[in-house]
Amino acid sequence: MPLLIVLAITGTIYCFQPQIEPLLYRDRMIVADTYGPRFSRDVLLAKAAASEPRGAVPTLAQIEADRTRSAEFVFRLPSGESENVYVDPYNGAVLGRLSVEHRLMKQVRNLHRSLMMGKTGELLMELAGCWTLVMIGTGIALWWPDRGSARKGGVWLPRLSLTGRAWWRDLHAVAGIWLAAGALFFVLSGLPWSGSWGKEFKALATSASLGYPKGAWGEAHVHSTAPGAAAKPADEHANVGHAGHAHDDGRPAAQADAVGRRRDGSAARRERTEIGRTRAD
Repeated sequence: MPLLIVLAITGTIYCFQPQIEPLLYRDRMIVADTYGPRFSRDVLLAKAAASEPRGAVPTLAQIEADRTRSAEFVFRLPSGESENVYVDPYNGAVLGRLSVEHRLMKQVRNLHRSLMMGKTGELLMELAGCWTLVMIGTGIALWWPDRGSARKGGVWLPRLSLTGRAWWRDLHAVAGIWLAAGALFFVLSGLPWSGSWGKEFKALATSASLGYPKGAWGEAHVHSTAPGAAAKPADEHANVGHAGHAHDDGRPAAQADAVGRRRDGSAARRERTEIGRTRAD
C-alpha cells in the first residue's frame, strides 16, 4: 500500500508538469509578448548553441505556439548529461539553463518509476503493481456473493448493524469492490511503462501491429511526407538534433535523450509539430 500511495501522488504531480514548471521556472520559461515577429527556429537554435560549451550537441527543440513561452532547446553536453537552454524568441537573449537530470520533475519521475533506486527500485515498483492485481483478484473472489443468496447487506453497502471486526470486514469488502475498477485501471495503465512488463507488452503490441506505428520508437523516419514531395536535405537534421531522423544510407540516427525516455518517438513528433505551428504564425 505505501508504494501505491507513492505511485499515486508522484503520478498525479507528474501529470501537471506543464502547469507546474512555468511556476517554478518562470524567469526562464515565461516571456513578455511584444506582439512583434519572433526569430526563426534556426536563429534561436544558433543563439542557444553559442551559449553552450564546445562539443554540446542539440537533441531537441521545442517552440510553443503560446507567445508568452520561451523557446526551449536540449543539448547533450560533453560530460554526457543533458541541459535545457531557454531563449527569448523576440530578442534572442538566453534566459537561463536547467539540468535535465536534476530538474524537479525529473526527480518526481525517478521517484515514481524507481524510488530513485535505479533498476532495483524499478523492479520493486513493478512488483508492487503486479501484486496489486493479485490482491484485487483474490479480494473480488472473497467478496463474491453466494449463489442463490438473498443477502443484500455487505455486498454493495456495508451492514451498519454489525460491530467490531465484522463491521470492519464489511466496510473493507464493500469499499474494495467499489474501488476495484479504478485500482485495476490505475495498475494496468501504468504497467506498460514499466521496465520488464512494459518491454514484453511493447513487443507483443508491435508483433500484433497495435499501438504506435513503426518508427515511433526510433526504428525509422517518423515524419509524414506529402506524396511527391521532395526529400529534405540530409544536413537539415542538424537544426533540431538527431532524434528520429535517418542517415542517407537508411540507418536510423541516434534518438534524442531529451527529458527522459518517455519523449522518444511520439513526443518527439509532437515537438516538431509545435515547431511547425510556431513557424507558421
